[in-house]
Amino acid sequence: MITRLLLRSLRNDLPMPFTIQQMGSQAPYATSADGRCRFLCPYCHETQAVVNPKNNLAHCFHCAKNINNIDLLLATGHGFKDTVALLQRWLLLFQSEKAGPKTCSPPPNAVKKAEGLELIGALLRREIGNDRKVC
Repeated sequence: MITRLLLRSLRNDLPMPFTIQQMGSQAPYATSADGRCRFLCPYCHETQAVVNPKNNLAHCFHCAKNINNIDLLLATGHGFKDTVALLQRWLLLFQSEKAGPKTCSPPPNAVKKAEGLELIGALLRREIGNDRKVC
């Protein structure tokens, strides 16, 4: 049964960057800058949709549409019931993983170590200062 509480939870408790990451090949192009996730708007196809981490709502500064998790999946062709079921699974996955911050970047402690040495890519990114990641 789809309740108001469930819909609210899917919109507000599941970080949109996590949703974009879980979409895999269906995900819009996304990047992180200044701690904010920016992605390709599914309506106007401009890379001006930015997620506000305080309310987990994206706003496209080109077409002025607001986008939440449900809207994003509906815009990519999913049906409403399928969208709710998929987002519910992702919410459970997110809660079980206790994912990090609501940005497109991985948490700072997520750098894998190989026998005490950081992976070369992470080391170079840190040294060069290019920490921006694509979701």
